Amino acid sequence: WERYKAMKGIISEITSFSTHDGPGIRTTVFLKGCPLRCRWCSNPETWNPVFQLYFMQRKCTGCKKCEAACPQSAIGPADAGKDRIRRTDCNLCKKCLDVCLPGAYRISGTIYESEELFRKIQRDKPFFGEDGGLTISGGEPLSQPEFTREMFAMCKQDGISTVLDTSGFGKWEDLEKILDYTDMVLLDVKIMDEEAHKKWTGVSNQIILENGRRMAERVPVRISLPLIPDVNDSEENLQQTAAFAKACGIHWIDLNPLHVLGAAKYESLGMESPYINFRTMEKEEVEKAVSLLRENGLQVS
Repeated sequence: WERYKAMKGIISEITSFSTHDGPGIRTTVFLKGCPLRCRWCSNPETWNPVFQLYFMQRKCTGCKKCEAACPQSAIGPADAGKDRIRRTDCNLCKKCLDVCLPGAYRISGTIYESEELFRKIQRDKPFFGEDGGLTISGGEPLSQPEFTREMFAMCKQDGISTVLDTSGFGKWEDLEKILDYTDMVLLDVKIMDEEAHKKWTGVSNQIILENGRRMAERVPVRISLPLIPDVNDSEENLQQTAAFAKACGIHWIDLNPLHVLGAAKYESLGMESPYINFRTMEKEEVEKAVSLLRENGLQVS
């Protein structure tokens, strides 16, 4: 195990007993760091590979202990608004966490050595059964490619299956090394039109689509399609997505209709929620998208 000990990664969350991140029961590790800025993203805490301070207003009792404890005077009064932290002054010393009994503060981001994380995953192994295992998600796993590869290598050595949940936006040479230890890829395909993709995610989709084609030649791939009303739910985009999948030999698409569960995260990080700019999808709209994809011969969940 010596070769793994120096490898470290920064993680936002670990979810055990997940049933939505690949086959069977899985442990999903969410890495921090992502080059995309999807306007509907529900995980803003994974954008940057750094520690971040959450402040949850609903838990605050207004006791003022955090104000007194902060050596940077970076915490304003409880009635200062939803985000009482002057984040440019905060140095993440964690003094506020030490004195806040209701737990209104917490840090997003934990450093794990690869062996330490592997031992944690190993404890879930009895629940994986024949199909379950480790899924690495994000953020974007390709933002921490060496750590992702090492984790997958350790799991494969121990007989634990591996799933890569990725946008596909990264260097092929990094991705290729990870695929040597990958059983399945969940590929996020947002929008097929390049200019629309740039508008809504901040990056071109050409690397994503090319990497998707190359990945499908190596391992089983399922497409994950976030279904965003008035952004990528048009018949044209769905037909183009289906055509791309079939051309790559991909048979399965997982639809993820827009939800607003990430709104509280934006608030806790002192950021404006993007969801005021989106409407909720009607059930009939989702069913129409499912039918269209199935008519193209794809399996859809």
